[in-house]
Amino acid sequence: MGENGTSSAESLFRRAKARFTIGSARNYKAGLELLKRAASLDHVGAHEWLGAAYDYGLGTRPNRRRAFEHYLTAAKAGNPNSEYHVGIFYHGGIGVRKNRVLAVGWLQRSAKHGDAGAMHVLGKCYRYGQGLRKDPEKGFALELEAARKGIVEAQFSVGVCFSKGEGVRSDPKQAFRWYLRAAKKGHDDAAYNLGYFYETGRGVRKNTRKAQHWYARAEVLRKKSTGGTLRK
Repeated sequence: MGENGTSSAESLFRRAKARFTIGSARNYKAGLELLKRAASLDHVGAHEWLGAAYDYGLGTRPNRRRAFEHYLTAAKAGNPNSEYHVGIFYHGGIGVRKNRVLAVGWLQRSAKHGDAGAMHVLGKCYRYGQGLRKDPEKGFALELEAARKGIVEAQFSVGVCFSKGEGVRSDPKQAFRWYLRAAKKGHDDAAYNLGYFYETGRGVRKNTRKAQHWYARAEVLRKKSTGGTLRK
């Protein structure tokens, strides 16, 4: 691609992003067309954003197969977010046949590029032996790095690891601290586990009032989310 083509692609991409930032169905559709034009000029970011548009149905109906194709194009060009999404799609069989081995490969690439979400999912793969040999210690290390970078699900998982002694020595106090961080950010299972810890005096001084508070908070959060299995 020549210099003019590069400049044109970047200009189209900036205009597309502006449309998506404004919002509304009309702007999403206009932004989508601009992204397609930029992608036709091999703009990596445009492929990444097209993946998201088809993934979440922005300006078009959701189409996970097309989302995967665009994410894959951007991932092959070294885009960390797209590498993460390709890993997630292979991991869950979303828009493509499930393949945990390929999922791990893409998640490893994304994690090496610093993507915290990829670190979390890759950590789970190591913890449960999904697509590679089970390695609780390595899984915990990845989850901890992701948790420190602010990934809420990873913060909850670190709490679980400390609580169960999974990949790390059991430490109820540390488990409580990580559950607290996740719960404050709206994680329902973490809030429930805080209630349990306060109720039983595990990792913290027993406090019935605070236990009731966190149990109630967990119920409120659960109604706002898809829920999940409560893990102590």
